[in-house]
Amino acid sequence: MNKDKLFFFVQALLRYFPYKLGLYLRQKLYPYFFNSFGKNVRIFDSVIIKYPSEISLGNDITINQFCYIVGKGGLNIGNDVMIGAASKMTTTSHDFERTDIPMRLQGISFKPIVIEDDVWIGFNVVILGGSVIKKGSIVATGCVVNGIEFPIFAVIGGTPAKQLKSRNYN
Repeated sequence: MNKDKLFFFVQALLRYFPYKLGLYLRQKLYPYFFNSFGKNVRIFDSVIIKYPSEISLGNDITINQFCYIVGKGGLNIGNDVMIGAASKMTTTSHDFERTDIPMRLQGISFKPIVIEDDVWIGFNVVILGGSVIKKGSIVATGCVVNGIEFPIFAVIGGTPAKQLKSRNYN
């Protein structure tokens, strides 16, 4: 059986385990299914992850409750990343270029997402394929990042996302 398919069963059993027991079980059982899984990765309850075999996680990452993460096509998250509750990351998008056939029949395309070290992703953020969030950046609550690359230390906000200011005061 494919590791991603097996993960769906394991995740279904562990997804709703709360508190320290849930964190512990996910830390011990999830790494086998990911491309890489760093130390001290904390995945809280009610998180849904699809295609973990294409997800690389660094060290000291927190993924809070109710996040939805799709890794098909590549998702790389660096070290010291905080992901706020109810945030979504998806590397997939429906194709829609042709008008002679329904969109549902046109297939799906994939674009990777890169989140570098020391990033804070606020509550209910949406990050879509092709996005690159560089080191030391902050993504504001409710922001929609749609395939944009931001510089280091950016403070990002809005829908669609744009750089509001920089944390680099040197």
